[in-house]
Amino acid sequence: MARIDAAIAERAGQQLGLITTGQLDLLGCTRQMRRSRVASGLLRPAGHRVWRHASTPTTWEQQVLGAALEAGEDAVVSHMSAARLWRFADIRPGAIEISVPSTRNPGLTRGRLHRVSVLDEADVRRQGPFALTSPERTLADVASRLPRLHLELILDGAARDGLLTVDSALATATRLRCPGRRGLATLTHVLGNPAARTRTESWLERRCLQVIRDARLPTPRTQVSGATEHRSARVDLLYDDARLIIEVDGHATHSTRRQRQHDAEREAALVSSGWRVIRFTYEDVTERPAYVAATIRQHLGLPCL
Repeated sequence: MARIDAAIAERAGQQLGLITTGQLDLLGCTRQMRRSRVASGLLRPAGHRVWRHASTPTTWEQQVLGAALEAGEDAVVSHMSAARLWRFADIRPGAIEISVPSTRNPGLTRGRLHRVSVLDEADVRRQGPFALTSPERTLADVASRLPRLHLELILDGAARDGLLTVDSALATATRLRCPGRRGLATLTHVLGNPAARTRTESWLERRCLQVIRDARLPTPRTQVSGATEHRSARVDLLYDDARLIIEVDGHATHSTRRQRQHDAEREAALVSSGWRVIRFTYEDVTERPAYVAATIRQHLGLPCL
């Protein structure tokens, strides 16, 4: 009995505390043995033919994996659930979404099931215990639900994190385009925009500009090169009269040590020339717009609203 319990704990530990009836069978856990462990509280129902080990707490990720296990071996986490697991910008845990080939229709006790006609091998990736749609396929699947600006922010972050490239995302969107499939025209437009092939920071700067406009602040100049005494500097946003420069960093953890050194020297040169420099992170712009607006207002010497 102890051997079986140890094997159950080990297998469940590889799947966020979950184990299926089929996996229990392979471990030699008979129906009667399973019933006794359910009665003792060691195993708790987590879906049809899916069990949760009592030692693990319930989480959103665990519930998503449970739905995928319930749907069968060829099921993948998809749509907004996959977008959250890929950590796409501004996507929060929400409804569970699972995709299976259109020839199957498994019953789910939770979440939304998508029966899809196209789910190529290239559209599926593994991430830990999850089988989920690739970043490119996920972006194509959620395109109809998100505004263009949000798609740009997602593409920015995913490209920075090395999850996809503009070319790989465009190839997937083109392959999946068909009459009646919503959202892909907008996504294709975003991917085909020349800005997508230049500095990805431009999208985050655009989001910062929107924060500035929403707060009814003066509009700064953008992507300015050679406008300061430090001629080699290109600055993100600039207020000439206020001698104020705004830099938007994006995902700073991806910058190299050499790049950080260069940025520090460049900023010191700007400050010594009489410019004030304020810097906002990706999280500031996307998650704390009120803070961004209030900080800019303060540095411009404008009254609080």
